[in-house]
Amino acid sequence: MHNSGKSTIPSMEQRKSQINLLNFMDQEKQRRDSKEFLFPDDNLLHKRRPSAHDHSATQSEDDESAGSFESYMVIEFDKNIKRDALHWIIDKIRMRKSDGGAQLLIRREPCQSKEKGLIIHISASKLRLLELADEIGFTKPTRNGMRNFNIGCLDDFLFDNMTMDDILTPADKQFVIKYALENIKAQADERQLPGYAAVSLYHGQSIIHAAMSEELIVNMFTLHDKEFMKRIGTEWWNLRKMFYNQPIEKIRKYFGDAIGFYFSFVGFYTSALVIPTILGILQFLFGDGETTPYFCCLYVVWMAVFLEIWKRKCSAMAYKWGTLSLATIELPRPDYYGKLGRDPITGKLTPQYPQWKTMTQVYLISVPVILLCIGGAAFMTISQFWFEDYLIEKFGYESYITMIPSIFQSIFVAILTVFYDRFATFLTVKENHRTQNQYERHRVNKLIVLEFVNNFFCLFYIAFVKRDMKMLQNQLMTQMLILQFVQNAQEFLLPKLKQKYVLWFCCDGGIFNKHNDDNEIDTKRLTEVYDDLNIQQLDDDDPRIKQNIRESAKDEYNTYDDYLELYIQFGYVVLFSSVAPFAAFWALFNNFFEIRLDAYKLCKTFRRPFARRAKNTGAWQLAFEVLACLSIMSNCGILYLSPQVREITEGMSTELKVIIIVALEHFLLLLAWIIHKGIPDRPSWVRIALARNDYESKQALKREVNYKPTIIICQILLTVVLYVSLPKYIVYLE
Repeated sequence: MHNSGKSTIPSMEQRKSQINLLNFMDQEKQRRDSKEFLFPDDNLLHKRRPSAHDHSATQSEDDESAGSFESYMVIEFDKNIKRDALHWIIDKIRMRKSDGGAQLLIRREPCQSKEKGLIIHISASKLRLLELADEIGFTKPTRNGMRNFNIGCLDDFLFDNMTMDDILTPADKQFVIKYALENIKAQADERQLPGYAAVSLYHGQSIIHAAMSEELIVNMFTLHDKEFMKRIGTEWWNLRKMFYNQPIEKIRKYFGDAIGFYFSFVGFYTSALVIPTILGILQFLFGDGETTPYFCCLYVVWMAVFLEIWKRKCSAMAYKWGTLSLATIELPRPDYYGKLGRDPITGKLTPQYPQWKTMTQVYLISVPVILLCIGGAAFMTISQFWFEDYLIEKFGYESYITMIPSIFQSIFVAILTVFYDRFATFLTVKENHRTQNQYERHRVNKLIVLEFVNNFFCLFYIAFVKRDMKMLQNQLMTQMLILQFVQNAQEFLLPKLKQKYVLWFCCDGGIFNKHNDDNEIDTKRLTEVYDDLNIQQLDDDDPRIKQNIRESAKDEYNTYDDYLELYIQFGYVVLFSSVAPFAAFWALFNNFFEIRLDAYKLCKTFRRPFARRAKNTGAWQLAFEVLACLSIMSNCGILYLSPQVREITEGMSTELKVIIIVALEHFLLLLAWIIHKGIPDRPSWVRIALARNDYESKQALKREVNYKPTIIICQILLTVVLYVSLPKYIVYLE
């Protein structure tokens, strides 16, 4: 095994080893179909079998037997899609990369009903998966540390009895398949979608996303691995294992980095809530006006230390997962549109959209609309208190009727949370941000502002306008408990009921069980119609067919809703901790079961989400930090207004009271800043590993410059060997 520095320049012996390894991967396929030949390393020769529509489309899916075909993606087309468009998209998926295709493998499901369109399963050969991983630039572990994956140095990534199947995780394979599909771009002469003259395309546009936006593709998702679901369930959401650590590494390998970070965060946050829970109990038992400022200091220390340690934990996980050094030059989002132009950094042709148009959309449309929503939410909150005052005046303060406005406000807040999620997505899509990180950051910022006003405005109104601390405590706990109940119902019960309804309609008494003569004739006719696509069909009893029916009825999952729930909960815990000491206890109690509920719904209630690469919790880290700073100011303001502090400072002037509170606030902010600077974002071992990788890369670059003549000679010799041996393979096949 070469060391990390030298391995970037493969020797002739190492290169020969790679060829043998790749040749071993493909030899079974060569025996099954001797008519089609793919040279195992440099793709020097492709012999294609033409489809009925496009002679340049490869049929490499016939290289895979039905038993070994692994479904990485399922695509369902609209039943009314034009034939030309369907043939064109199918050919693009299986066409060679050099011809503008994705070079993937395809199987189709037998036609079950005339109400459903064509359903295909997407896979790829092992070699194609590794090529895509090399193209994307995955960082993978080697014996000597983390390195960018290079298919030409395959030996370096095989250690400790690893096989080539172990290099890419299930999430990696799903990611590269989705990447290949989304990067099927329209060519310069492809100006419109075949069969749809009104659907125009521009050079470099994602064809799959264009078809999805026109609803020609109605579904695209990944099937769950049933065996993995059974194994992970026994150690993740099983209540008997609720005191065990989550299997984060297994979660990350199956669901991807972003979901791995979420469940790691919620577990770490739940464990950290033990400290404010203990502080809250002590505050309830022994707290008074004199000790409250000390408890505020302890809460600030907890918040700052919790957020900084989490950042260190993120850095450690990101390094181990190979995402810490994600490229700063990001590719445009598949949904990003604009006039095709040459990127000034990479020199590649990419969509170009004027930045001033995006900023115009942000500041002249999104910001005013957000402010209007904030004003509406504030008006509803104030109206609630007006109505509550009216009920108190009419029925008395002790009447249960006076609780109606608070309950209504809590339900209204929970409902608006769902609306704001979709509304923020709509506005951010219209802004047309270039990269996925920019899109997510702007979307999260909108959600943060909207949800902050939606959930906390009434609490600030009670605290600083009505100045009723007892009402503040009751309203906070009411909102917190109702919100948690409503959100759990929305996340679990509603998707489950929807799934049951769709499955009953489709499977029990619906379209897939109408086994009459007319339906059999229609499905047989559709099967014959799809035969001209020249796609091998799955067996009628293939379990993936029924699994697809069930999982297509499920909703899509994303981490936005779960992060938002934690963000709001964190606000309830820290913004008014001086008057609600038991908020942390209820948050801890809720999260103890929330982890298992989230795990269960992710595996059982929702579709398998698309894997996403991430190096931290993204914009949510900043959101939590901002909330922590605001909590310092809000708690100091509540201290100034609290009756206990007023009794202690009764003999002081108003100016002196304000000076003391402002000084306390500045001291706490300074304390948080000191903790922020005193705890490095990255552990020392991560910094050392990064510095070592940088040093070895520079040394490898020097050796590459020094040995360049030798490399050129080796390349010439290798080329001669390939071209001399190539006719022998052709003669053998013939």
